[in-house]
Amino acid sequence: MNLLRDIPLLKGTRTYPRQIISDSWQDRDVILSPNVNLFCWRRPVEESISHYLELLLSHTLHPIRCTVHSGNLKKVLLQHREDWDRTYLAQGDLFWQDVLELAQGFLSFSETDTATLHLKVIHDDACSKFHTDGYRLRLFTTYHGKGTEWLPEKALNRAALKKSNALIVKDKTQIRQMGTFHVGILKGEIPSTSLSVKGIVHRSPKVSQWQERRIILRIDL
Repeated sequence: MNLLRDIPLLKGTRTYPRQIISDSWQDRDVILSPNVNLFCWRRPVEESISHYLELLLSHTLHPIRCTVHSGNLKKVLLQHREDWDRTYLAQGDLFWQDVLELAQGFLSFSETDTATLHLKVIHDDACSKFHTDGYRLRLFTTYHGKGTEWLPEKALNRAALKKSNALIVKDKTQIRQMGTFHVGILKGEIPSTSLSVKGIVHRSPKVSQWQERRIILRIDL
């Protein structure tokens, strides 16, 4: 699938951004619509995966960052599984298979069939200011801990981006949050390009005050 063809980032009139929440991963193609800047698959927590990740968190888990494509995806994930899980816990199969399937589904949006995959533990409040990022599409899911927060268009002041959250957020009651295990596909903004729709404004939840940890998967196109 040709990303630039299906997402008219280089041409087209700016439109009012919409966010689509769905109970089906099969609906993810809606993110290619020119006026949609967030697709969220609202799926339930898989308790066996959560238990597995709790076990992993008793060890040091170094951040994983790698370039992946459909041809090397299984091999790369297997190599990094060995870095994170030296005991080869059998219940980990579901987690690593889930990461594989999400990555495979997301790579279908890439014109080059290549993406950057990040899998890591977050324990600080980095990215706690509402912002947009410089990518075309990003898959994001929080496997453990609080999910990403985002703003519908009516609740934000885009002119205040890069300033304080107090200026960016027009209505705190409208702040939305993806749940644990929910899968988001977010549109970003690439500098110096003409956009058909503005990128989704989002932030990481604060966790350091409560000494919480998050395990997140991020894949960028």
